[in-house]
Amino acid sequence: MNQFENAFQSALHSGHIYLIIDLEAVPFMDSSGIGSIVNALRLSSKVGGSAKLVKLAPLVSKTFKMCGILGLFSVYESEADAVAACGGV
Repeated sequence: MNQFENAFQSALHSGHIYLIIDLEAVPFMDSSGIGSIVNALRLSSKVGGSAKLVKLAPLVSKTFKMCGILGLFSVYESEADAVAACGGV
């Protein structure tokens, strides 16, 4: 299991059901990364939460669109906006 998956699963097990995934430092993403992010969304939704994406690079956004999964996520320009969308939790 990779570091990202360990981090979000640890957060979920600690009771944090809303995941804010800041992708500002990610210029591109492969299928493994996409799979991990979709898994984060799936598992957070399963416990009543959600996964929000923040600051998608153009190539990452394009990749999500090409895979047909961008519509599964709420995308925000700032972490504060994503937190507010979770009810400020």
